[in-house]
Amino acid sequence: MYKSLLLVLFYFLAGCTTFKVVGVDPETGYFPGEKRATVTVSKAVDLDSVNDLVLVPTGDFTVNMVKNIGYFDEVITFEELENIIIKNDLTDQVSSVKDRIGVNKAAKAYRKFLWLRWDTRQDGSKQYQQLILTDPITLEDLFVCETFLDYVWAGVNDQANWYPMMNSLVDYIKENSETYGGKS
Repeated sequence: MYKSLLLVLFYFLAGCTTFKVVGVDPETGYFPGEKRATVTVSKAVDLDSVNDLVLVPTGDFTVNMVKNIGYFDEVITFEELENIIIKNDLTDQVSSVKDRIGVNKAAKAYRKFLWLRWDTRQDGSKQYQQLILTDPITLEDLFVCETFLDYVWAGVNDQANWYPMMNSLVDYIKENSETYGGKS
């Protein structure tokens, strides 16, 4: 009985992926699944005026998922931003990009960009994963969406967490861009 339960649990968990990079469905313009994250901040902004560069956390998942949205002209990581700062001889103005102040200084010294980042929020005993789009010049969060990190029942995986947040980001881009070519 115990072995059967473990086998069923293994197959259930194997069906839920974590950090699997996928493309958007060409018919819908969204990542797999119908679920959307809860949007807690959504400020109207002309995204088309700042979509040429977005800074994302280092890692294949976020970099490639944002590239697969097909909206931002260039997607760079913190390591790439550091190399740009060095290459453009801006180290006197930007000593580090490892914190909010450094990202702010980089945006002022190099050029305007958007900053997409992950964070977590605690509400009592509940924990939420957040996807946040920030204007690094003002450090104002333009867009914040979140999903509940359900470690017990639904699990923490692409289908329950990461894809819904990315799909909510696609919705935000559609609402704030006149040029985005994603399907409706």
